[in-house]
Formats: sequence, C-alpha cells, structure tokens
Amino acid sequence: MRIMITTAVLVLVMASHSADAKDRAAPAAGNPKVSASKPYTAEESAAMARAARAKAEAQERIWDRKMKTIARGICTGC
Repeated sequence: MRIMITTAVLVLVMASHSADAKDRAAPAAGNPKVSASKPYTAEESAAMARAARAKAEAQERIWDRKMKTIARGICTGC
C-alpha cells in the first residue's frame, strides 16, 4: 500500500513540476533577440532595460506570493 501511495505522490509532484517547466520554456513572443551585429540606440536599450526590470519584479511578486502561502501553512503563530 505504501508503494502505491508513494508512486501516486511522486506522479503528482512530477506532473506539477513539468507543467511549471513547460510554462517557463515557452519563449516570449515580443522579446527581441540580442544580436552582436546590430547596435542598439539609447531608447531601445532603455526600453529593453525597463522590460527586463518589469519582468524581474513580476517574477519576484509571484515568488513572494508563493512563499507567503507556504509560510502561512507552516507558521502556527507565537
């Protein structure tokens, strides 16, 4: 019985990880590819920096939300 439960839990964990990996592996349609042969203007460079900063902040907010959810489940209060 333990083997069946362990197998079921492992399948569920692996399925959730593979779903996350598929989402991360999908390339963003609007992101320009970096090319060494084409110099960027200051405006293009600033726009790419803003986009990268916004993406990093969004990922950090998602991470913080996940950690708050986990911590809420673990912490029982003082």
